Amino acid sequence: MATLTETRTAPPTISVADRPLTLTIKPIAPFAAELTGLDFSKPVSGSLLKEINDIFATYGVVIVRKNGPTTDDQLIQFARHFGELDSVSQHRKQGIGCRVPQDEIFDVGNLNGDNEIIDLSKDPGKVASGNGNSLWHADGSFNPRRTSLSMLRAVELPPKGTGGETEFLDCRAAYADLSEEMKNKIDGLVAFHSLVHNRKVANPDSPLFKDLEVLKSPLVKHKVAQIHEPSGRPTLYVTSYTHHIDGMDLEEGIELVKELFQHVQQDKYKITHHWEEPGDLVIWDNTSVLHRATHGAYEGKYRRDMRRVSVFDPSSYGFGLNSKEDYWKQALP
Repeated sequence: MATLTETRTAPPTISVADRPLTLTIKPIAPFAAELTGLDFSKPVSGSLLKEINDIFATYGVVIVRKNGPTTDDQLIQFARHFGELDSVSQHRKQGIGCRVPQDEIFDVGNLNGDNEIIDLSKDPGKVASGNGNSLWHADGSFNPRRTSLSMLRAVELPPKGTGGETEFLDCRAAYADLSEEMKNKIDGLVAFHSLVHNRKVANPDSPLFKDLEVLKSPLVKHKVAQIHEPSGRPTLYVTSYTHHIDGMDLEEGIELVKELFQHVQQDKYKITHHWEEPGDLVIWDNTSVLHRATHGAYEGKYRRDMRRVSVFDPSSYGFGLNSKEDYWKQALP
């Protein structure tokens, strides 16, 4: 039986060694590198834009130390070079307060609308969200239109040694290490993703989710094994939002998801990013890596102001096997 790589036409893997030497890349893992030489105050176009895209295709995690965007508007301007941006406009419509005025900025720190440290004892929703984000996930996989690049900017950081690291997993390497039998088994399979599933697993005792049933909550469909189109390499797309397999016995599908999810979580696929200074920026590709936030002693004690933009996936997998019409109805004001 043919494997995924033999049944897809994809561009060849991009070699960073072949790129112009405008930017400097320092690999820190096979799928992660530090980037220097990029001026976020200037527009990006032409050969420089191609160079950046080539770097993103090769490295699922790209780290900029200290010299990232200095404002939210700079971050938004830079992110728009890579596609349409997600927004928090639906949050505002639902009456959810947003501390940062720009719709394109996801406020993922620990500060409330009054710019004060959130009292977690009085905000069970924030606790539940934090616990959910501490599980391995890909941003937006529970949405019918998923996220490709996420760009996370550090505005304020807690003291070093108090936690808050961000960790990443290499899903392309995890796919490559699967047995041929497993690759054949998952080729063409479609999985259901659910935000409720993530929250229930992360918060087993929370009354917020106790009575919610995954199968009666919104579900979206994405293929389990995919081609990462920018690099041409196959990858796994199984996250803490992934619940079961379409067309497979429910329990059998749940067990297969668990097996694949446990496989990708091996330490050999993992790196830990330690935030060092305000101005640090991390960019990752949710279609080739998983990530998770980590808890720490800073929570409830020290300020941690983190702001993210998310780029919608422009690839042929961007909408998964979900209705574009339903998405646009939901997205329209």
